[in-house]
Amino acid sequence: MHKRSLKTLIVGLALLAAPVLALAADAPGLQITYLVYSGRPNPVVTVTDAASLRAIETRLADAMAAPATAGAAPDPILGYNGILIEHVGGSSAKAKPQPLVIKGQQVRIDTAPATELKSATASTRTSAAASDLEAMLLKLGQKRGALDATTLNVLLDER
Repeated sequence: MHKRSLKTLIVGLALLAAPVLALAADAPGLQITYLVYSGRPNPVVTVTDAASLRAIETRLADAMAAPATAGAAPDPILGYNGILIEHVGGSSAKAKPQPLVIKGQQVRIDTAPATELKSATASTRTSAAASDLEAMLLKLGQKRGALDATTLNVLLDER
């Protein structure tokens, strides 16, 4: 095969693959961030496979079924601050649910950021389902290589 033919073939394949890659990049999923560190990047896992998404969404729906209470959001602390769940990808026309944080038996959605004169506010739900979801997400982080065994053990102790 001539150099020119090979180059044309590669460019043609790239043009054919571009729409498929764009669709894959826009696939709906969840970005799971383990709020472990201050001063350096936190471990992140992106979940896009249907079975895992269903399992997480089912547990999340169970946790969100608990009654909500409004109040001041807790100030971040050194160490483990929970697991941030954000919806990513999917159709931009469809509104995405707000990011939320799972820690222990609590699911927190921040409703207003802190200002100079006022603390941040949040809507919090408390349920055993939140704790189950947190445990599942911690195991997922270890399985995907985002959390090593030592870090996982520390996080489990801090729950």
